[in-house]
Amino acid sequence: MTAVGESGETGAPVSPHLRPARQDERWLIVRRILREKLDPTKLKWQGFVMAEGDDGQILGFAQMKDFGEGVREFGSLVVEPEARGQGIGGQLLAHFLAEFPRPVYLFCGGHNVAYYLRFGFRRLKREDEIPGPLQRKWRTAQFFSRLFKANVAVMVLE
Repeated sequence: MTAVGESGETGAPVSPHLRPARQDERWLIVRRILREKLDPTKLKWQGFVMAEGDDGQILGFAQMKDFGEGVREFGSLVVEPEARGQGIGGQLLAHFLAEFPRPVYLFCGGHNVAYYLRFGFRRLKREDEIPGPLQRKWRTAQFFSRLFKANVAVMVLE
């Protein structure tokens, strides 16, 4: 799932420097993923791109997860609370969409569906639309969404 802030991005855009994550940032990534209550599985620091401010502060990050069989999931999007609404999440997403072929899937909270619709993603309505490599993750997400009364959506950009 991704954490972009409940209202999406509405503030003045900033231009952070996007760069590959470094090994010494792996625990920062894990801590922030856990803080945002995102999926902590398949976190490989080597696949993360960091959004860094002019002062060197990490403003956000994301990764593309490879599930095999041509199935990729954009995920682990975290934008720091004080940096939300400035276009950083959109810049990270655009970076990955330029680098990877379609389709690209993502899991997000129901409150973020409108945000991803703006980028051309569509929400999958039926379980049979979800590719095999993501089925287990979908079932796990459904279990936890019922347990915690959360709304989880699966989306695709084709």
